[in-house]
Amino acid sequence: MTTFVSVGNATQSFSRLIDAVLNIAPQLPQPVVVQHGNTICQGVGCVAQTFMEMEEFGQFVAQAELLILHAGAGSVIHAIQAGKIPVVMPRFAKYGELVDDHQLEFARALAEMGKVVLAKEPDDLIDAVAEALKRQRSIRASHETPRMVGLIGGVLREYAQGLGR
Repeated sequence: MTTFVSVGNATQSFSRLIDAVLNIAPQLPQPVVVQHGNTICQGVGCVAQTFMEMEEFGQFVAQAELLILHAGAGSVIHAIQAGKIPVVMPRFAKYGELVDDHQLEFARALAEMGKVVLAKEPDDLIDAVAEALKRQRSIRASHETPRMVGLIGGVLREYAQGLGR
């Protein structure tokens, strides 16, 4: 299992997210893979990659136990379609990370629907990670339950057939 972090391909830096991830990297599922785009990513404990092709991005999204993403629509929708509950940190205009706060509006709406866990600031990240991991593991467990019920049902049917002989 891994942690996959992506800041997308915006031309503005998003050091607020990258620095926050680097600060908690040892506490995240390993390895931590960071697609950092136009943001400098210098720290221990992360595999840094500037950009990646969409196919590779999709593979990381599908395989990661934990996703930490900027609140870009493409990235977040891709994660939700893969059945993930990502931690999302929106870029803010006040920090020069974007021209307006549309990512915040998008992230809030998805958080209200339970599709993402919102971390507005770096101090929110560790709690958001814990919540996302808890919810993601709960989803995995609920998907495994029907399979288990099917297996038990099969065993009981075989047992019943054996009694009828």
